[in-house]
Amino acid sequence: MPLYDFVCRACGEEFETLVMGGERPVCPRCGGSELEKQMSTFAFRSKGEGGQTVTGAGSKCSGCAGGSCGTCH
Repeated sequence: MPLYDFVCRACGEEFETLVMGGERPVCPRCGGSELEKQMSTFAFRSKGEGGQTVTGAGSKCSGCAGGSCGTCH
């Protein structure tokens, strides 16, 4: 899904929104269209040891899928 993070230059609102095709998003707070696209972090969900669901987010994780490397958790 094309989900992007933005900061509005007019009011400083930080938000994320789904952007399809040539759509131009607007700030949900002030309606401004001068937006700065931010670097998005990723998130994951997988089954860990014992079958429990493990989630994580951010750029610290190298993609070990569940924290088995010890870096994520």
